[in-house]
Amino acid sequence: MVLKAESTGVEKKFYELCSRLCEELGLEIYDLDYLKGSHTLRVFIMNPETKTAVLEECSKLDRALTPYIEEEEWMPSELTLEVSSPGMFRHLSKVEHFEMSLEEDIQFTIRARLTQDLFPGIPKSLQGERKILGKLLKVTEETITVLSHDYELTLKYEDIKKANLEPELNLE
Repeated sequence: MVLKAESTGVEKKFYELCSRLCEELGLEIYDLDYLKGSHTLRVFIMNPETKTAVLEECSKLDRALTPYIEEEEWMPSELTLEVSSPGMFRHLSKVEHFEMSLEEDIQFTIRARLTQDLFPGIPKSLQGERKILGKLLKVTEETITVLSHDYELTLKYEDIKKANLEPELNLE
């Protein structure tokens, strides 16, 4: 667990099945969400070479899952399947996600505001902030280090509420 609780129950079964099928198809599972109330399974996949997925790859996984959805007893009777790439602004919820994003710009929200007490020497431009944009410099099993406003900020994962890539868009 980093920013998201570890999968259990049906979600864990979905993750194991999707991981195995992705491997057979030469793809990787990036993340998975199962929304119990609406019986919606969202699977985010990527090609290991391109770090994204195209429609054809998403369709391959959809087709590979169909027999299991129709035959497995543990599957919900009404299931909405959504297969897609993680997207440009992909969520970062695992250590591996952060590692793949080294030297990239990320945006994240922290649980408590930044203060001088917690981060001595923090620039005034960051004081009181909870939403931070910066370049991801370092990732460990417990922390990340981000450069924001010329200040290296090291945070524990438990202090981060949510995080995502924030790529620079060149609209020229």
